[in-house]
Amino acid sequence: MEKLIRLLSSGMSQLRVGGSSISFRLLLRNADLLIVPWVLDILVLYSYICARAASSAIPAATTYLGYQVRPQLLALVYSGHQTLFQAAAARVNLGYLMVCGAVALLILSLESHISKLVGADSGDFRQVLIWAVAGQSTPVLFGATSLLMQVNDRRVFHDLLLGVAVVFFLCFVAVIDDWDTILIVQTWAVAQLTHAGICALLLTQCGVWPGLTAVFHKEIKLF
Repeated sequence: MEKLIRLLSSGMSQLRVGGSSISFRLLLRNADLLIVPWVLDILVLYSYICARAASSAIPAATTYLGYQVRPQLLALVYSGHQTLFQAAAARVNLGYLMVCGAVALLILSLESHISKLVGADSGDFRQVLIWAVAGQSTPVLFGATSLLMQVNDRRVFHDLLLGVAVVFFLCFVAVIDDWDTILIVQTWAVAQLTHAGICALLLTQCGVWPGLTAVFHKEIKLF
């Protein structure tokens, strides 16, 4: 009975820590939404928020995919079969590339319908949406960096790099004289791409082939 209580207590503690980590990560990933209400006009702000909401379908799709493959990746990591893990990571990166690319193209193709549905200014909405989608489409270039950093016990370093990217974004917004909508969303996209690129570079130390380069992994057979 005592062991059961101790096990349940440990599980609840891990659940609280995990929940706090997820909340912190979500806050950092949407840091731009905490800043734009203070620097943008209300009409432009509405278009910005609508465009960012539409682009969030990309991380929603990749997060669902990540939940499906995470247990298998963890099992391979803990088993110590590095070659099998690298092959699985290559397949996951290609899966992320295809899912992310498909959702991104779907969002962009429906841009005019979405802007009419939400009643946003089509000009501002289109420009913000393009850059918001570009920032969310890091898996196309670099693969499942967030998922693979976490399963390789590099979650803290991943979050630290994300925090640094957010700090640089906030510093840039603080020093610019003219708070232009497109400049802000472009800077946020660059911050996202830079963070994912650094994570992908670090994952090469584990033998993970980033993004599209995964097709060259010896276990990937295209034909």
